[in-house]
Amino acid sequence: MNKWIRRHKYLMGAVLVLLALGVGGALRGRHPEVEVTSAATGALTLPLAASGLVEGKSADLGFLSAGRIAEIYVREGEAVTQSQLLARLMPVATPGEGSGVGDVIQAPYHGNVVTIYERQGAAVSPGQPVLRVTAAGAPWVTAFVEAEEAAYLHRGHRLQCGAGGYLSQAWELQVEEVGKEAVPRPDLPGSSSQVRVRCRVMSPAFPLAPGATVDVDAEIPLLDDVLLIPAAAVTHEDARDRVWVAEEGRVRRREIEVGPNNFDLVQVRRGLAAGEVVVVHGKDDLTEGQRVRTRLMPPMTPAARGGL
Repeated sequence: MNKWIRRHKYLMGAVLVLLALGVGGALRGRHPEVEVTSAATGALTLPLAASGLVEGKSADLGFLSAGRIAEIYVREGEAVTQSQLLARLMPVATPGEGSGVGDVIQAPYHGNVVTIYERQGAAVSPGQPVLRVTAAGAPWVTAFVEAEEAAYLHRGHRLQCGAGGYLSQAWELQVEEVGKEAVPRPDLPGSSSQVRVRCRVMSPAFPLAPGATVDVDAEIPLLDDVLLIPAAAVTHEDARDRVWVAEEGRVRRREIEVGPNNFDLVQVRRGLAAGEVVVVHGKDDLTEGQRVRTRLMPPMTPAARGGL
């Protein structure tokens, strides 16, 4: 027998390896792998992304009569004073009459010329816009926000906005007023109803004139220093919220009480403690006390990103 063993020792070693692999594979089949993370305390925030419109007191100015523009005395971006002469018209001559002294456009208030629609020599009709003037003083930004997100906005919240052509520039805004209800956008006929949020421009030297569109974004604070877990870890059955808690290689079902969420993270008010490990992925078909193999997820970000 000893001679046979010595003669076939390599064959027996291979058989033992195959048996070990088979047993290991069978154990892995019985012990499913789950992805887990630890409950942790942090701040819960709600990312906001909306479009906005720069607004302010402004007026499109034109001549009272038809004719050809004789002179425009200002340039776009130029500051003007009230009653300053901006443009002069050479009216169309009528048979038997001279050309007349012409019509003029004057600034209605102190401000800036932001747009010149027509150039010297162009023919214009009565009331046709020739240039636009905005009143002196900082404009404001109206952000158009979905009702679910606007519910978390309050006076004093800080936002920021950016615009095409200023890719590296962001301007600070401060919420002054949140609309009471969602209404259609006045500048986009047929658009969905959104809440209008009036924001004061806090950044100095704001270059955008009324009528410019901007992108508005922010991190709205919801809760500070609360216990958080991924929303994907929670199951809702029979009007109860539960999680699978992993401990010493086994899982146990536990009922919890949840608070606000932002789709990525959810607050746990009761039922868990910081540091306890919950199953996030692979929780389907688990049974009470089942042995599992765990794999850690990347750490949670305290100030979470996501939707409502």
